[in-house]
Amino acid sequence: MTSPVTAEDLISRDELKAAALDFIAEMRAKVQRDQGSLPSVFDSWFIRAVTRLLEFDPARFWEDSVHDYAARFPAQGPSLQWDLLRLRQFLDRWRQGRFVEFSQRERSGIHYHPRFGTEFGADVLLTCQGAPALMRWRGAPLMKNAFDFAIYPALLAELRPRTVFEVGSGSGASAAWFADSLAFCGVDARVHSVDLVKAAVEHPGVRFYRGDCYDPERLFDRELLQTEPHPWLVVEDAHHNVAAVLQHLHRFLAPGDYLMVEDSDVKREALRQFLGAHPGHYLVDTRFTDFFGRNATCAADSIFVRTKSDNN
Repeated sequence: MTSPVTAEDLISRDELKAAALDFIAEMRAKVQRDQGSLPSVFDSWFIRAVTRLLEFDPARFWEDSVHDYAARFPAQGPSLQWDLLRLRQFLDRWRQGRFVEFSQRERSGIHYHPRFGTEFGADVLLTCQGAPALMRWRGAPLMKNAFDFAIYPALLAELRPRTVFEVGSGSGASAAWFADSLAFCGVDARVHSVDLVKAAVEHPGVRFYRGDCYDPERLFDRELLQTEPHPWLVVEDAHHNVAAVLQHLHRFLAPGDYLMVEDSDVKREALRQFLGAHPGHYLVDTRFTDFFGRNATCAADSIFVRTKSDNN
């Protein structure tokens, strides 16, 4: 269940109609420019919902009109109430822009699932990694959920990282998947993956290492961290000593690099500690955290782009 949302919690009542019309104008331009004039399911729903709301008295707030409509027509009212809630939640995110401070994301998260910060039910997130069997890559279990299976390729295609550092190899399937995806994009990249037990697989685009997160300085060789080409994608998926691991890698990350912290619902305090030590250095890229709806990813509020160096 999502937390109750009042008119004052998100975008204001005065701003809601104008924001909806502004987004429709932007959407139509995007559909023409990027989608060959073919609207997505979301595009069609949004226009349909706004068109229905515009039929009400223009002198009244939509919330008031929908409330009265639901009282008069109890069978149809809940559907329209759902449309209005989702529309204003989406517009609130859209108005914030693509790159958002972690603290702002946390504040707005009170309106969503208390653990995952998403409009999806916990059942979706708990099963989308595979229930009861995991997805597989090159025959090995791939510990990624269905949303991230689509989000990562979009991120890799846009970022085109020259280097990927993964903390937490698991079976090794994830690192192999990164290497294969980058090769498919035509990116000459290297993937480095470390775990307490070195992954017992081989891949021409991946180097596997043995390392302990309780000794972050020795996860990867310092010379490697100093010389591997940027941009980087750094993926933290080891769950141990998270703040210290991120602090060590921060010393080598450059502006434009991406940091993705998986399973962040159990790492919130570590993220607050790390980001609090580096204010203004990292922003949440909501293009990817919210690609399929708010935080439809295991990296809830934790797909970061580094925005500046320590010298700035």
